[in-house]
Amino acid sequence: MASEMNFTNLFMWRDFYNFKFFEINEMICLMAFPEGEEPFAYAPIGSYTPEKFKLSVNAIREYFNENGWRFVFKRVEESKLKFFENYIDGQVKIEYDRDNSDYIYLTEDLINLKGRKYHSKRNHINNFLKTYEYEYVELNETNIEEALKIDEEWYFNRDDSQNSDMYPERLANREALKNYSKLDYKGALIKVNGKFEAYTVGEIIKNHYAVIHIEKANRNIKGLYTFINQKFCERGLGSVLYINREQDLGVESLRIAKSSYNPIKYINKYNIYIN
Repeated sequence: MASEMNFTNLFMWRDFYNFKFFEINEMICLMAFPEGEEPFAYAPIGSYTPEKFKLSVNAIREYFNENGWRFVFKRVEESKLKFFENYIDGQVKIEYDRDNSDYIYLTEDLINLKGRKYHSKRNHINNFLKTYEYEYVELNETNIEEALKIDEEWYFNRDDSQNSDMYPERLANREALKNYSKLDYKGALIKVNGKFEAYTVGEIIKNHYAVIHIEKANRNIKGLYTFINQKFCERGLGSVLYINREQDLGVESLRIAKSSYNPIKYINKYNIYIN
């Protein structure tokens, strides 16, 4: 259920992470080489047995050692920790990675916004509806350019220091949008007073589970972020039980926003250092 481990996410971020992978004993060993950061491996992908796990980890270890890199795994889901604790040769140090842990919500909560805990969200939407005329439009090949324009405006309205930090995300978003016809996701745009002002992209991974990859809106239109999230969950993702809104990356404003929707749980992730 980790947000990184689906094809759309891997594809849209491939130029930043410079992924490499190999297959051994029916296990995929995926590694990332982000610019300006240390290389790391993901937990082996496949049907786990102690033997397959050990063989995969040792193959990755050999590759890292040959290149003189520190041997580290990142974005490791909690469910896989027992394999690292029990089937690794050498010293293992495990650190909780709060910044990359995913927020999981009940879809019905994000749609209905019931109860006192969602009172402010309902107010945001009601104020938006009283103030603006809107149109909900499904994302498709004919209006992809509108989503790209929203993305450009969103980044243009940030200051230079913020833009440099967000540049990889900007490239990733463009990769997803420009390859709409080849990727199995869905999305939506919101037109406000006749102008497209927000868009979102999400994907149903399994029948009961979806992930939202992108959500961008004009910050000056109060309630627009709340509105597009509610409407997209209702019209685009209403058939699933759970929605993953990904991580907050340690950004305080994102952490506050994602926490305010009252997640029912987190997909906890860990960094694992092996000597």
